Amino acid sequence: MASSTPASATPEATHTPPGPLAEFWSYFAQNRGAVLGLALIMTLLFLAVFADVVAPHPPNEQYREATLTPPAWSEGGTARFLLGTDAVGRDILSRLIHGTRLSLLIGGISVGLSLL
Repeated sequence: MASSTPASATPEATHTPPGPLAEFWSYFAQNRGAVLGLALIMTLLFLAVFADVVAPHPPNEQYREATLTPPAWSEGGTARFLLGTDAVGRDILSRLIHGTRLSLLIGGISVGLSLL
């Protein structure tokens, strides 16, 4: 049958506003440039932390039989050295991956010093 509670006595559903972090993330996620920038920074941080695992070769190892090898997509390039080698036979891709550590360190120190 009918409910014994009058309709005016039931509490109305109240909407609680989102917290500051949830509000920030909702606006941040709508900006494609911000999301792309975050993805790029996260990729660089991942490469810097796991450079020893991700890099195909040690950064300072010399392959003297493969000096000045062109990139893999060029004529004469091999899949062994995707970005080629330098004049002393070091893999350029491995050196770039390991170089992210130093680049992020210098950037972090610069930002830290500018805050002082």
